[in-house]
Amino acid sequence: MVDETAWAEVFTSVFEAPPSAVQARIWTEVYGDEYPAELEPYSFITRSELRSFVQHLDLTSADTLVDVGCGRGGPGLWVAATTGASLLGVDISPTAVADAARRAVGLGLDGTTRFAVGRFDAIPAETASVTAMMSIDALLFAPDKVAAIREFSRVLAPGGRLVATTWDYRSQPVGRPPQVADHRPLLVEAGFSVLHYDETPGWEANHRRLDELLLDAVDELAAESGEDPADVRAGVQEMAASVDTMLRRVLVVALKE
Repeated sequence: MVDETAWAEVFTSVFEAPPSAVQARIWTEVYGDEYPAELEPYSFITRSELRSFVQHLDLTSADTLVDVGCGRGGPGLWVAATTGASLLGVDISPTAVADAARRAVGLGLDGTTRFAVGRFDAIPAETASVTAMMSIDALLFAPDKVAAIREFSRVLAPGGRLVATTWDYRSQPVGRPPQVADHRPLLVEAGFSVLHYDETPGWEANHRRLDELLLDAVDELAAESGEDPADVRAGVQEMAASVDTMLRRVLVVALKE
């Protein structure tokens, strides 16, 4: 298992590099028009899912949204711009946070957004201070899922909503923090009512097709990043193997009681 300090180093390195044009091409091949390339997501998010986030979060300009594991900030900024809400983006990587802040300036949203370094178990926000929280394909990297969900509960005001995408696991993947088979008991224990827990249609087929295309493009990816092709191949193979340990990818909507 890679510890939290090591993950910070990994993602700092990832976000120091420009977004991968090769990966964007592959994601577009698999997801077509559903892939929001202009947002430069570091995730499996689709346009339809982002519209679901907006629907379930039900935000107004009076609300504050926290995006945990925000990466380069594109999806969270899109949700904030669409709804008029204020945004706090949080990520373990300072390079991601800096990139997201620059994106906000470019979009003219810096007056209503801010980005900060933080962790799943240490979100830089006051207790019961926000009305909504989102997290896209990032919770799997939390080293302690119980602590992360308790922190979500701490930051959200009563009646606030959490919307997230993540994975349930049937077994422990190699090179990842400890995983869980079902997040619903953890949410209930932390003071949430689970409103939706919906499996993503076609998630496994899409994952496996992406991994196949990434393996075919190892030399391109290595040339793009300057890495050793053997290291790139090993990373893709590890990611591909993790799919065998997954039960499902889910869209979670939970209400803070």
